[in-house]
Amino acid sequence: MTTRHKKQTPTQTIRTWIKDFVTKPNPIFGDLPPCPYAQKAIVDGKVKFLELDGIGEFGTIFTHIWDFDFDKKDVLVIIAEPDQYTAKETVAIADRLNQAFMPRDVVVLEDHPKISEKVKTVKLNNGHYILFLAQRLSKLNRYSEMLEAGPYYKNWSKTYLESVKGFRDPAKTRS
Repeated sequence: MTTRHKKQTPTQTIRTWIKDFVTKPNPIFGDLPPCPYAQKAIVDGKVKFLELDGIGEFGTIFTHIWDFDFDKKDVLVIIAEPDQYTAKETVAIADRLNQAFMPRDVVVLEDHPKISEKVKTVKLNNGHYILFLAQRLSKLNRYSEMLEAGPYYKNWSKTYLESVKGFRDPAKTRS
């Protein structure tokens, strides 16, 4: 008898990646998970997953973020097919979204399968889909500062740390 494996939806794929990687302790991050706060947010029902339908242009993504209630949920995970945008387009969209939303205390982080994000030998990308993760900037910065007190960032290169954290410095968003 042949067992058939059902293909996972994009949301199921991202949830599996979060469960199997993002929330698992890793020595590179001082034995903390790559995202130490993800598990609690998911368990508490504070994460919303939204799959774009292939027509997700900038305005569509903007509207989803604009309409999201960041007081009720912590993170909006917008998922797009890997060929919907090039890596360059994905970064440009995230930059435009951040120009609009960072003054409103919302930051958008992007993940594209063709953009390599690593700390030492640990690949951080999900590798399957394009993601736009929208969340409160002040909350992300507060949690990031809490991690600075421990070993979490010790293996991050200065360049990568600046690329991940530097752009969301409130002093830089006022210019």
